[in-house]
Amino acid sequence: MESQTPLQALNPFMPGAGLQPPALVGRTGELELMDRMAARTKLRLLNRGIMLYGLRGIGKTVLLLRMRSIAEQRHMATIKIEASADAGKTYDALFREIPMSIARIGKPDLREKVGGVFSHVESISFDFMGVKAGADFKGKESFRTESYRLQLLIEGICRELRKADSGLYLFVDELQEMNDGPLGDLITIQHEMGQQNLPFYIIGAGLPDLPGVLAKSRSYAERLFEYREIDKLDDISTRKGFQEPARNSGRPFSDDSLSQLVDLSQGYPYFIQAYGAATWNASDSNPIGEDAVAKGKSEALRMLDHGLYMSRWQKATEAGRMYLRIMADLSDGPVRTADVARRFRSRGSAASARASLIADGLIYSAGYGQVAFSVPRMAEFVRRVMPEVEQPYDGRR
Repeated sequence: MESQTPLQALNPFMPGAGLQPPALVGRTGELELMDRMAARTKLRLLNRGIMLYGLRGIGKTVLLLRMRSIAEQRHMATIKIEASADAGKTYDALFREIPMSIARIGKPDLREKVGGVFSHVESISFDFMGVKAGADFKGKESFRTESYRLQLLIEGICRELRKADSGLYLFVDELQEMNDGPLGDLITIQHEMGQQNLPFYIIGAGLPDLPGVLAKSRSYAERLFEYREIDKLDDISTRKGFQEPARNSGRPFSDDSLSQLVDLSQGYPYFIQAYGAATWNASDSNPIGEDAVAKGKSEALRMLDHGLYMSRWQKATEAGRMYLRIMADLSDGPVRTADVARRFRSRGSAASARASLIADGLIYSAGYGQVAFSVPRMAEFVRRVMPEVEQPYDGRR
């Protein structure tokens, strides 16, 4: 007698960082924008880059990966990196990923021509004020060398790609964290490639302060990119995000349970996956009813705590946790830094804690004199769970 597959093994929902959801809903505009951009590149028409910004857990990484897939289907050469505050790591990632993008080019003759550009640039040595800057030289001159190499490499590659009606697309996640050296270089390179009608474009994703970070690096950045705020989904898209995967897996949600799930998730994609997974596992009926929503709620909260909140809480210092507690007491949304400082043990330590939290990506600058949580409903977590401040940071993001 054949054993049946357990219902939980058929669960279509899976919360996780950057995991492709069973139904990518509510992002049609951004996907169409990417498709038009690639189509224009094939026609040798200029584009702007694209910048996606929003809170964590909102689906920016998933969207970035899907957009990269569209570009590759249109035969664009693509690079994907995650930004780093360490300039050296960013340059290393770029020079590691660029040859990999060349290797993925489907046409052998084009791949050979583009590969020749890489070999040529690698053979060039640079000399600054009598100091030869090679691969083993560490310091300011080394970063200048990397900057020149990067520009020459991108320019040469794009010249060959343009002849083949293709382009070079750089996808960067967590862009707000990038060191200003390589960040400024990349913005400048896209600007200069555009002036030469060469197809190099940056498609980035980051926190809500990303537009300000880019403008601070290069004042003309606001004109180089199409900015798209990635917000929570509307109710119609949220219902689709729950119901389409469930129905396709043979166990749809009842109307009443679906309405409850829409209310609980508040349109946040990560919450859809957590509540969908927990409710599916809690049900043995078809359709899945309201009782499963109630049974699965505690498990959904556990998934959210450990998937979105706990590691970030552990990442904060004791002073940082105190700062987060005060923020949560004041508001679920943006708070005035002056209000937090007044309740902190000292204004100086408040400023230091705030800087550390921003650097770690737990909060962001929401405007002049204001900060906000970078993760949806983080304030609820702080008020609800209040983990021990002695709990050590375990190294996860």
